[in-house]
Amino acid sequence: MPLDADLYSRDVKENTETTLVRAALKGDADSFGRLCGRYYSAIVAIAYSRLSDRDLAEDAAQEAFFIAFRNISQLKKERHFIRWVAGICRNIASDMAKARIRDKLVPIQDCEPLSKNEDKETRDVEIVRSIVAELPVKMKEVIFLRYYDQMSYQQITDVLGISQEAVNGRLRRAKRIVARELRRRASVEVEL
Repeated sequence: MPLDADLYSRDVKENTETTLVRAALKGDADSFGRLCGRYYSAIVAIAYSRLSDRDLAEDAAQEAFFIAFRNISQLKKERHFIRWVAGICRNIASDMAKARIRDKLVPIQDCEPLSKNEDKETRDVEIVRSIVAELPVKMKEVIFLRYYDQMSYQQITDVLGISQEAVNGRLRRAKRIVARELRRRASVEVEL
């Protein structure tokens, strides 16, 4: 019986989404706003995977929704609304990341040394964040959607338009890279 209930709730969700997208395509701003509310955190997570800055990620998400609203007539398939907005957001976030790199170059003499009395837990979290920041974008996306936005594998599949096997594979490879890099950094720290 739970399987039937799951299928029913998914059908209702898809029908509701399709109804909202159709209304948005006809110019209904309220329906578009409801779609934005439904997917806002997922789009922010996608932007965050490229920008590593919450404020910039929110700016990118808002810009993505604005562009999507302005160009809603270009949406080819109603059921791919979230994938379409995610693609817009990826492009915006990538452009923002490039601009940020250009703006962020700081002369080495202006950098402050790290405190030697830094809290170990804080340092460990920062190490993991820095390793995740170095992951390929496709791996960062699934990491942020799964752990930052706490999405299910099925939701990640829907947002990114990839198979569940691809989601599993990207997460597994990302975790393996993070673990390997943590071991490498720990051995370097011990040698020092």
